[in-house]
Amino acid sequence: MSAFWSKFADWGLIEPKMIITKNIERESVRTELPRGPQTIAETGLSRNFLLDLLMKTMLRHGMERPSMISEAMRLSPAIVVDLLEDAKNKALVIIIGELGASMASEMRYRLTEKGRDWANEALERSTWTGPAPVPVQQFVATVRAQTVRNEQLTEEALSRVFANLTLSDDLMHRIGPAVNSGASILLYGPPGNGKSSIAEAVCMAFQDNILVPHAVSVGQDIIVFFDPVVHTPVPMSASGDDGLRRANLHDDRYVLCRRPHAIVGGELSLDKFDLARNPSNGLYDAPLQLKASGGLFVVDDFGRQRQSPQALINRLIVPLESGVDHLVLESGRKIEVPFDTLVIFATNFEPRSLMDEAGLRRLRHKILVDRPDRKTFVKILVRTARQTGMELDEETLAYIMFDLYGQNPNARFNAFHPRFLIEQCRSICSYQNISPRLSPEILDRAWDNLMRAH
Repeated sequence: MSAFWSKFADWGLIEPKMIITKNIERESVRTELPRGPQTIAETGLSRNFLLDLLMKTMLRHGMERPSMISEAMRLSPAIVVDLLEDAKNKALVIIIGELGASMASEMRYRLTEKGRDWANEALERSTWTGPAPVPVQQFVATVRAQTVRNEQLTEEALSRVFANLTLSDDLMHRIGPAVNSGASILLYGPPGNGKSSIAEAVCMAFQDNILVPHAVSVGQDIIVFFDPVVHTPVPMSASGDDGLRRANLHDDRYVLCRRPHAIVGGELSLDKFDLARNPSNGLYDAPLQLKASGGLFVVDDFGRQRQSPQALINRLIVPLESGVDHLVLESGRKIEVPFDTLVIFATNFEPRSLMDEAGLRRLRHKILVDRPDRKTFVKILVRTARQTGMELDEETLAYIMFDLYGQNPNARFNAFHPRFLIEQCRSICSYQNISPRLSPEILDRAWDNLMRAH
């Protein structure tokens, strides 16, 4: 059992049964998940908070049956029935009869006029309905238990995800230890040589599953956390055929996901690191570096943002060093959350032109992704031709290497050149209505376009 799940076992939150997690990119594995709360106290949320959520959920979705409300709120039926009994005592709901006549029949509940007023007042404060949030204290404990540093990538695993890239052995040997260190990485070098592709491949290399909450609560405030752009859910099915309900198996306030990765580029600005409250719905949206907890945060095109690279690094210096980030609510309340992400910066600029010595010192691994040498370039060219179905014989290869590159003193190998040339040739052939080919006359036209782009 991993340290993550052992921690939950220590807390007594592991259900004896297991769940089979299935991922189309990996073999199915048996994973123990934390047991869902069975009482209001175990949720870590106040009764009034949950009562507000119950009223809003019933009003918004027109729900009457405890089982449906339980599914919507991601809480056990026992908790929902407890809340409904409280709501009935407060004259917020009334019982309108049973659904069905079997032993499994359910009572149905309907909001009273007082209950609708209660729900509308709650909706004015926050429009969140459905999954109950996870208190920030529980969220912090979960992030720390499933830290990205728990997963170590082997040379074989990295080679597998880099299979579509052609990198030198030296570069591969530098990337692997840097990723496993869990410290920040700066990929730098001339444009068009694979920095972004390397960062994306590293994201794909992580295969562990982690728990991601639908939402996180700080007092009465709710931070929307789960983001389908950042988080990829892992399909689950109950093991065995005992028909146990999902709510009885694990804490449904979380979604089991692949380790997340968030990729930002020139649009990144300092305010994107902060909590943002939407005044129209009263909800906060978690900043991307927080959504990437337990995974990777990639800053592509570093140096092309509105703010200076130094300003962005200054914002991240303390989190990178301490592993802790501080966020501020609109009320002025500060919360401390883990900064548990592998941060990768990719830039075309020379590192010393971007930031001062203090900033450079925080970026533990600085890896030059340079132009390929002749041998590597030929490998890229041959691989690209094969992938695109273009015939590349020895005569054509010699023409590219000696006539195009060899006769042009300003031409330098770049990793993106093969795909550029081949795609240009395909476009020219398509326009001329001839079969795709890499003939000297067509390559000359593609080469002219390539040189104009430099």
